[in-house]
Amino acid sequence: MGNWKKLKQMRQSEPRGLGALWGAALGLALLATTGCASVDEWGRAKVYRPTAINDQQVWKDLLSTRPDVRTLEVAVGDQGGRVTVLTIPVAEGVGAGSEVRVLYLHGTFRHAFRNLPKTAPMAAAGLTVFIPDYRGWGVSSPLMPSEASIQEDALAVWEALQKLPPKNGSGLPVRWVIYGHSMGSAVAVALAEQLKVKNAYCALVLESSFTNFSDVAYAAAGWVGRGLVAMGEQRMDAGALMAKVQPPVWFLHGEQDNTVPMHLGRRLFELAPEPKTWVQWPLEHSDLHTDPTGRYEQVWRDIRSACEKQPV
Repeated sequence: MGNWKKLKQMRQSEPRGLGALWGAALGLALLATTGCASVDEWGRAKVYRPTAINDQQVWKDLLSTRPDVRTLEVAVGDQGGRVTVLTIPVAEGVGAGSEVRVLYLHGTFRHAFRNLPKTAPMAAAGLTVFIPDYRGWGVSSPLMPSEASIQEDALAVWEALQKLPPKNGSGLPVRWVIYGHSMGSAVAVALAEQLKVKNAYCALVLESSFTNFSDVAYAAAGWVGRGLVAMGEQRMDAGALMAKVQPPVWFLHGEQDNTVPMHLGRRLFELAPEPKTWVQWPLEHSDLHTDPTGRYEQVWRDIRSACEKQPV
């Protein structure tokens, strides 16, 4: 990558995801030359592209299409902040005899409801999924997000979810998977690194992951992209924290990913502690759940099985 032809391909394939990072960087440079006081906020808007739902009727209409989905409100910060969490139950007839839950940390642009299709293989494998919208997304509190606010939200949701009882009063031990997709993979690594309690989670799963925003920008626009991103304050440096997390770590990536090239995921994989697992598909950035072979769903069954064997 690192040339304008490839950059153009990225713009066409993922104009609203991490591929927008190059545009934010270039715009940031232009604004900086004018002395604009809101350069940082403008840059964050272009990098994260949060999609809020400002119409409550729209939100109600969305929820009506998925009567199985429940919502949970989590307080965050000391300014009355609020994060909405969607809960997706396991598929009917599966998941008996265990209580494995997934905290799903989504990427840029799409709010939680639009990420629901990616949870289907997890639910089918017998895992209950909790997917929060960081502030600025969905119906969570309005905010122009930053790396700090996103990570604060993730930790607040994690702490709130630890207080939930087992389903139906079963008394089964609860085990947790921390899962992050795209930008969410860096959020997941940062959260996992903060959890010093042994066996706080049974698996860390990173899909379409990368080392840091700077490397994503370099893949898009070479040294120009890297230099321009350095002008901002958003780092998402998973690579700096990767060796500090508790394993096991699972890496899932698409061979045809033009948003986060697979070599960035491999580089993060090399930094991870053992045991770790790498699985790849001939697919793209956000479509691994559409795998027609069933192998993606099987990976989630394998994760569930590995979690069930771990101590609580």
